[in-house]
Amino acid sequence: MNPAQDAELVYRRAFEEFSKKVQQVQSLTKHPNTDRGLLETALVELETARVHYNESRDAWVQHLLPSSTRKDFPTVRRDSPQAYAEHVRSIAKVLWESAGRPDGTADEDWRRAEEIVHRAANAA
Repeated sequence: MNPAQDAELVYRRAFEEFSKKVQQVQSLTKHPNTDRGLLETALVELETARVHYNESRDAWVQHLLPSSTRKDFPTVRRDSPQAYAEHVRSIAKVLWESAGRPDGTADEDWRRAEEIVHRAANAA
């Protein structure tokens, strides 16, 4: 295989893994009173898979671009502050909803969501 084919294979595997992790989280959130530790572990795995998927997607795209334009599209892109906040917000919402939408937990849910995002970034 050539490098472009290798990159496409890595991308496809990353997409499949990301898709599986989404399904796991969806399954866990369908059940009331899901174990919080189990859900947090699944969310870390999902966020890690998301990061890996994004990186492999970008790496594959590099092989599809003409070599003269590759420098204009860096392989490694970090999430913008807005994207980071949106990831944290989405995870905090899942945590809050899975706990039955209790009042007064917004700060703790946000803190736990940030921890999940950081753990996933360190694992990727």
